[in-house]
Amino acid sequence: MADLHVTRELLRAISRGELPPRLLLNLGLQHLTALCPTCCREIEAWQHERGSILYDYTQAFQILPELLSQQIPRMARERRSAERDLRALLKLPAEEREARIKRARNRYRGVALVQSLLDESRKRFTSEPREALHLSEVARTVLQHTPQVPGYFDYLALATAYLANATRVSGDRRLASQHFGHARFLISHEGVTDPEILARIDDLEGSLRKDQRLFPEAEMLLRRSIMLYRLIGASVEQARVLVKLADAFDLQGKTETAIETVEAALRSLTPEGTLRLYVCARFNLAWYLTTLREYQEAEQLIAADYQHYHRLREPWTQLRLTWLRGRIDAGRGKIEAAERAFLQARDGFVAEGIGYDAAMISVEELAPLYLEQRRTAEVKRLAEEMLPILAAADVHREALAALIIFVEAAKEEQLTVSLARDIGKYLRDARADPALRFPKEQPS
Repeated sequence: MADLHVTRELLRAISRGELPPRLLLNLGLQHLTALCPTCCREIEAWQHERGSILYDYTQAFQILPELLSQQIPRMARERRSAERDLRALLKLPAEEREARIKRARNRYRGVALVQSLLDESRKRFTSEPREALHLSEVARTVLQHTPQVPGYFDYLALATAYLANATRVSGDRRLASQHFGHARFLISHEGVTDPEILARIDDLEGSLRKDQRLFPEAEMLLRRSIMLYRLIGASVEQARVLVKLADAFDLQGKTETAIETVEAALRSLTPEGTLRLYVCARFNLAWYLTTLREYQEAEQLIAADYQHYHRLREPWTQLRLTWLRGRIDAGRGKIEAAERAFLQARDGFVAEGIGYDAAMISVEELAPLYLEQRRTAEVKRLAEEMLPILAAADVHREALAALIIFVEAAKEEQLTVSLARDIGKYLRDARADPALRFPKEQPS
């Protein structure tokens, strides 16, 4: 049966001359011309509500081609204008952008520009969190200067959620929670009902709750986001959230469930259409398999994906792949090959300024490997080689304190496999939660 809410909102959009292209594409014209009896009654109720002379709902579909011919060129012009305005804003220093918007009389207005700014913000969440945060603020400024825009509160809620997510990535989870609280207020009190926007907000807030290790809440939000994306036919977005949900399961030690979840995501992904997400999901699957000691299957996965990894040549991806190869080699007893891979990955992360990953390899991979072979000299060398890692900008204060415990224990020959793995687990948990403290005291 067709979605009643979508049916009514579509007809309202037709009557206003506003046809959301995503909605039309997802529903298809078949939905419009083969409505169920319940939907027909919904249309009649809508007609009565607005007092329209449109008593025969088929008239709405008869005028659809004409409306499409009028609205699609208009929307294309708005998109081109938004792209031009976005390029102009990005050329400006960050501190001048909002002032330029406020001074303008006609430019830098409209939902298309808001969407473009939020899309740009989304691209920079991980690599440039401050710029992502700023662009979401700029999007809200554009909204404030675009009066009587349809869906104003929908986009305001979304922009607020993007602001919250950028704040989360920057490390301020308390402020991120406050921003999400504001977005939820807008949803509850201002009639935000766009399923795509609701799905995205659930997705982003689910990331925060996962970082906060509030796993029941994170799972609820991510599952609801997946359901909403499924309803609107956004299969790639659905798969992306499934990959995130799998990570939440893995963080809880539910590795088998994580594997099932990421395999479900992969059913909607192809290397041709979504290369980066496909490779990420396949990499995670191989990583989970190494956790379960399924080393041969993990090795077969990365061998099958060699050409796809080759297409993603950025250092971070290649170094992560080298790290994974080291885990497989270590698991299969190829100690020398594993050591070479771990050292190559660690040194590569140090060269790229990614100290956190370098620290995790030293603590979680190399130290246990050396300790199990009673290679005391190499353990001490690890401690001596930690200096550039400790100085890296991405190693937060609490992680630094745990690494100092590691270094001192290694120097004093008091480091054990158990302590190294405890610190490694802590680093993995604390990566997304800088406030998390390592529970152990320095050994005496």
